[in-house]
Amino acid sequence: MNFFPPDPPEDDVEPPEMEQDPRWNPPADEVPAIVPIGEALAVTDTVAIVVSHARVFRNGVDIVIDRRSRRGSRNRREWETVQWSAHASFPGMGADRLRYGMALGDGQHLLLDRPGWTPDEDRGDAHSLFASGGGGGAGGPDYTVHLDGMWLWPLPPEGPLEIVTQWPAEGIPESRVVLDGGALRARAADSRKVWE
Repeated sequence: MNFFPPDPPEDDVEPPEMEQDPRWNPPADEVPAIVPIGEALAVTDTVAIVVSHARVFRNGVDIVIDRRSRRGSRNRREWETVQWSAHASFPGMGADRLRYGMALGDGQHLLLDRPGWTPDEDRGDAHSLFASGGGGGAGGPDYTVHLDGMWLWPLPPEGPLEIVTQWPAEGIPESRVVLDGGALRARAADSRKVWE
């Protein structure tokens, strides 16, 4: 006697393909132009947040952040609490959490963790900012996250593009790195399609 019943027969009807909204993440069929940046966004005794590079696609820019933390003199509970505060995409994590945002040359301010926008909402051609990756790991007293990413759609306007962060739990006040939005736009022409 089998505990699990057999699966029902599969339906032969194909479900409709979900169309990818370009606001949500970079296109999968492009090789981006890579723009090295290597600018420190914030550095303390226990944390370094660096704007590593930008991946420029024909329709947007993926800003890649390299974040490194070390335990220092904190006990295990304090260390774990600080790591939880690093979840920038969860507004409910408290005011001390790690946060990211952008200020564009045309005056728009975009927050990575702003609640209230849903994918079904039509915002026209207004810029949007979404988390675009993340991965990392811990090794004893250190924690490294490569690719805290921010997908900006569409391409930035001319003028300054400010990457902004704050992380009160780690003693990081509002800090910023300023990039050239026009220079990033220009590099979009260097991205290539994988398949025509």
